[in-house]
Amino acid sequence: MSDAHDTPGCCDALAIDPAIRRDALARLRSIRGHVEGIVRMLERDDVYCVDALKQIKAVQGGLAKTSDTILRGHLKHHVVTAHERGDDDAIVAELMDVLKYR
Repeated sequence: MSDAHDTPGCCDALAIDPAIRRDALARLRSIRGHVEGIVRMLERDDVYCVDALKQIKAVQGGLAKTSDTILRGHLKHHVVTAHERGDDDAIVAELMDVLKYR
Protein backbone atom coordinates (compact mmCIF):
# COMPACT_ATOMS: atom_id res chain seq x y z
CA MET A 1 0.00 0.00 0.00
CA SER A 2 1.42 3.33 -0.98
CA ASP A 3 0.02 6.64 0.18
CA ALA A 4 1.08 9.87 1.84
CA HIS A 5 1.81 8.02 5.08
CA ASP A 6 4.55 6.06 3.26
CA THR A 7 6.47 9.19 2.27
CA PRO A 8 9.62 9.67 4.39
CA GLY A 9 9.35 12.79 6.53
CA CYS A 10 5.64 13.11 5.83
CA CYS A 11 3.11 13.03 8.61
CA ASP A 12 5.64 12.89 11.46
CA ALA A 13 2.65 13.16 13.80
CA LEU A 14 1.63 9.72 12.52
CA ALA A 15 5.01 8.10 13.07
CA ILE A 16 5.30 5.06 15.34
CA ASP A 17 5.73 6.08 18.97
CA PRO A 18 9.46 5.78 19.85
CA ALA A 19 8.86 3.37 22.76
CA ILE A 20 6.73 1.12 20.57
CA ARG A 21 9.33 1.27 17.78
CA ARG A 22 12.10 0.26 20.20
CA ASP A 23 10.02 -2.62 21.54
CA ALA A 24 9.10 -3.81 18.02
CA LEU A 25 12.73 -3.62 16.88
CA ALA A 26 13.91 -5.63 19.88
CA ARG A 27 11.25 -8.26 19.22
CA LEU A 28 12.05 -8.43 15.50
CA ARG A 29 15.78 -8.76 16.15
CA SER A 30 15.02 -11.66 18.47
CA ILE A 31 12.70 -13.19 15.87
CA ARG A 32 15.39 -12.78 13.21
CA GLY A 33 17.79 -14.75 15.40
CA HIS A 34 15.14 -17.37 15.96
CA VAL A 35 14.50 -17.68 12.19
CA GLU A 36 18.24 -18.06 11.59
CA GLY A 37 18.21 -20.87 14.17
CA ILE A 38 15.35 -22.57 12.33
CA VAL A 39 17.29 -22.32 9.06
CA ARG A 40 20.30 -23.95 10.74
CA MET A 41 18.00 -26.60 12.17
CA LEU A 42 16.52 -27.38 8.76
CA GLU A 43 19.95 -27.60 7.17
CA ARG A 44 20.56 -30.71 9.28
CA ASP A 45 19.44 -34.13 8.12
CA ASP A 46 18.28 -35.33 11.55
CA VAL A 47 15.64 -32.71 12.38
CA TYR A 48 12.29 -33.98 13.61
CA CYS A 49 9.44 -32.20 11.81
CA VAL A 50 7.52 -31.46 15.00
CA ASP A 51 10.56 -29.72 16.48
CA ALA A 52 10.80 -27.49 13.40
CA LEU A 53 7.06 -26.80 13.51
CA LYS A 54 7.27 -25.76 17.17
CA GLN A 55 10.03 -23.29 16.38
CA ILE A 56 8.10 -21.89 13.41
CA LYS A 57 5.02 -21.50 15.61
CA ALA A 58 7.11 -19.60 18.17
CA VAL A 59 8.22 -17.17 15.43
CA GLN A 60 4.61 -16.73 14.30
CA GLY A 61 3.64 -15.94 17.89
CA GLY A 62 6.43 -13.40 18.17
CA LEU A 63 5.36 -11.73 14.93
CA ALA A 64 1.74 -11.64 16.10
CA LYS A 65 2.78 -10.04 19.40
CA THR A 66 4.86 -7.45 17.54
CA SER A 67 1.95 -6.71 15.21
CA ASP A 68 -0.43 -6.37 18.14
CA THR A 69 1.93 -3.94 19.88
CA ILE A 70 2.14 -1.71 16.80
CA LEU A 71 -1.61 -1.94 16.19
CA ARG A 72 -2.38 -1.01 19.82
CA GLY A 73 -0.10 2.03 19.50
CA HIS A 74 -1.73 3.03 16.21
CA LEU A 75 -5.18 2.81 17.75
CA LYS A 76 -4.14 4.72 20.85
CA HIS A 77 -2.09 7.47 19.20
CA HIS A 78 -3.61 7.90 15.75
CA VAL A 79 -7.06 6.39 15.35
CA VAL A 80 -8.57 8.06 18.41
CA THR A 81 -7.33 11.47 17.20
CA ALA A 82 -8.26 11.03 13.52
CA HIS A 83 -11.44 13.10 13.80
CA GLU A 84 -9.51 16.02 15.30
CA ARG A 85 -7.07 15.91 12.37
CA GLY A 86 -9.90 15.56 9.88
CA ASP A 87 -8.63 12.32 8.37
CA ASP A 88 -11.00 9.87 10.04
CA ASP A 89 -12.26 8.42 6.73
CA ALA A 90 -8.70 7.85 5.53
CA ILE A 91 -7.63 6.28 8.84
CA VAL A 92 -10.66 3.96 8.87
CA ALA A 93 -9.99 2.89 5.25
CA GLU A 94 -6.32 2.35 6.03
CA LEU A 95 -7.14 0.29 9.12
CA MET A 96 -9.69 -1.84 7.27
CA ASP A 97 -7.06 -2.49 4.60
CA VAL A 98 -4.42 -3.61 7.08
CA LEU A 99 -6.84 -5.72 9.14
CA LYS A 100 -7.85 -7.82 6.13
CA TYR A 101 -4.39 -9.41 6.36
CA ARG A 102 -4.88 -10.59 9.97
